[in-house]
Parts: sequence; structure tokens; C-alpha cells
Amino acid sequence: MVLSVSLLLASVLVFSGQQQIRKHPGLWYGVTAGISAAVILAVWSGLIAGLQGPALTLAQIFTQGGLAGALFLYIMFASAVPARAPLKKQIMPIRGTLSIMASILTLGHNIAYGKTYFVLLFTQALYMKWNILLAALCSLCMILIMLPLFITSFPKIRRRMKASSWKRLQRLAYLFYGLLYTHLMLLYLPSALGGKLSAAINVILYSILYLSYASMRISRVLEKKDARYGITAVRIFFGLLFIGLLGLVSTASADPAQNNSQSQETTETAAISTPETAAGQTTMEPVSIEQESGSGIRYEDGTYTGAGIGYNGRLTVSVTIEEGKISDAHLKGSIDDEPYLTDAVEGVFPAILDAGTTEVDVVSGATTTSHALIEAVEEALSKAQPE
Repeated sequence: MVLSVSLLLASVLVFSGQQQIRKHPGLWYGVTAGISAAVILAVWSGLIAGLQGPALTLAQIFTQGGLAGALFLYIMFASAVPARAPLKKQIMPIRGTLSIMASILTLGHNIAYGKTYFVLLFTQALYMKWNILLAALCSLCMILIMLPLFITSFPKIRRRMKASSWKRLQRLAYLFYGLLYTHLMLLYLPSALGGKLSAAINVILYSILYLSYASMRISRVLEKKDARYGITAVRIFFGLLFIGLLGLVSTASADPAQNNSQSQETTETAAISTPETAAGQTTMEPVSIEQESGSGIRYEDGTYTGAGIGYNGRLTVSVTIEEGKISDAHLKGSIDDEPYLTDAVEGVFPAILDAGTTEVDVVSGATTTSHALIEAVEEALSKAQPE
């Protein structure tokens, strides 16, 4: 849904606003910078966690980098289509401006989530889910590649460079696009293989777009060398690659009801796995986290908030302390999926209230969300500890 809406919004921007983008690039840089600032604020403050339905989808177009990705797709295909194609005529005059706009939006997305995932990468890499660890590494590589491309896309900078040097540098864009596709597959493919329909749709759509671009791009290079058989071989290769990927995803998603009970534990795009989950245990297991309340130390009365990283992102909780003990805990906001979220909340919070500590069992089938709730309660309790 996010991809399709992002492509629609990018289409309106490119085809309806082409003249305005060309005449007033600085204005559009300011607009995208403002959007990026809003994304950072929304993610860091937790505002995104309270959204649902269409409002959540609209927000995710920007927070998940959907619009930036859609603009990059237009930039990619503009260079791959034939010289007389209408798309090339429409995009090429504003290609540099679109590149800068997409880069600004991408930086906003990376800063917003880098506060969580890049910090985890450098502090708790061993406990990160394997796909999230690799996706974070891809993001770092993309940033390192994108920054020089971004800077040299400004006309004043470009004019000061030799044309040959600028073209050589711009070839790094191919590596950037490859890493971007890899990043997306790391995020969506595990969930798709676990039976999550929305992830499977994303895998299929992104694969159609990126593999088509790769096929077109390589074919254009071979056309210059008049390697006709090579062009045919390339197209067959990418066609078979997509068919194989489609078959893999379709087989895994054929019986969502059978896979749904395991999908959050085995294929989710959560940030952290504890030593227990990293070892592959998916049943009820104790969370060995020491809490001072279990040692008899009283907390200061009041209401405190905390946050954790759940299935789809940040979630927040509110914890109330009365007479030095935990009297209430409830969820303030989350974008995790049902029924996992409800199962985790109904299992974890009552257990914490009964035990007076976060050393409780997690809910089977909703392990990551359970760990995130416990993490969030711990953060809230840390604020309630007497100094």
C-alpha cells in the first residue's frame, strides 16, 4: 500500500509539478527538508506510534522512505528507457533536482531511525535480528555512497568538476540502487516467507521494478556492443530470477493461517533478539532481566513512560507507581500488527503487575513485541528509581 501510494504521489509531483520544480528548485529543497524534519520529530517523539489506518499509511510514505524510493525509481528508469521515451523527456530536465530531493528525504528517514538502529548496530549488534543487522549495514553503505552523489548533484558543485570525473562518480549510483534493493529485500523477504501478505506484495512489486531496471540497464550496455545474444541471455536470466522469487514467496504465503502463528517470531523485521530467541526458541521462556522491585526496593510514586522496539517500530508504555509498587501499566502507542500486539499486552502486563517485576514470561508467537513491552516498562521504571 505504501509503495503504490508513494508511486502515485511521485507521479503527480513529477508530471504535474515539472515546471515548478525546474523553475524553483530551492523551494522544493526547502519543502523536502521540512518533511524530513517532521519525520524525525514524529519518529523520535513517538507520534507515529499512535496513528492507525489511512493516517498511518500517509505517515509511512514519508517515515519509511516511500516517497524517496519512488523518486529514485523515476530517476533510475529515466536513464534506462530509450532516448525518445516520454519519461526521459519529462524527467531528465529535473533529474538532478529530483535526486537532491530524494536524498534529503532519505537522510530524514535515516536520521529518524538511525537513533535506534545505528545505535543498536554499534552497541548490541550481536543481539540484532540477522536481517535487521544486514539492513542497517546496507543503510550505512548507502549513506556513504549517497552523500557525494547528493553534494555533486547541485549545479554549482557540478560545474566546478571535470565532466569525466563527475560521470565516474555518478556511476556509484548503480551500486546505491543495488544496495537499496538488497535493503528492501532484507526487510520484507523474511516476513514474506513467513506468510505475511503485505510483505509478500512488497517483495513482488519491488522485484518487478528493480529487476526490470537492472535488465534494461545491462541490455543498453550490450546494445552498444551489438551483443544481441547477450541481451537475450540477460533478459532470460532476470525473468527466471523473478519467477523463482515469485514461486518462493507464493509457496511460503500459500497458507497464511498456518504461518501466522510463527511469522512474528521467525520472520519479523524487529531490531533485537535476546540470546534465547537468537538460539531459535519460540516457546514461552523467562526473560532474565534483573529489576530492583523484585529485590524489595521501592519506586517513587508517579506515572512514567518508556519505549521499546517492537515488530514494526517504536512502541511506548505508561507505568503508574503507587506506594512504591507497580499499580498499572498500559500501552500508549504502537504500530505493531494484530493479533500479536493484543496477545503480548494481555500476557505481559498482567504478569508484570502480579509479579511486581519485569522478570516474567514472554508470549509465544509474539516474542518480539513481548520483549519490547518489557523493555519499555524497564525504561519507565528506571525513571522511577529513587536517586
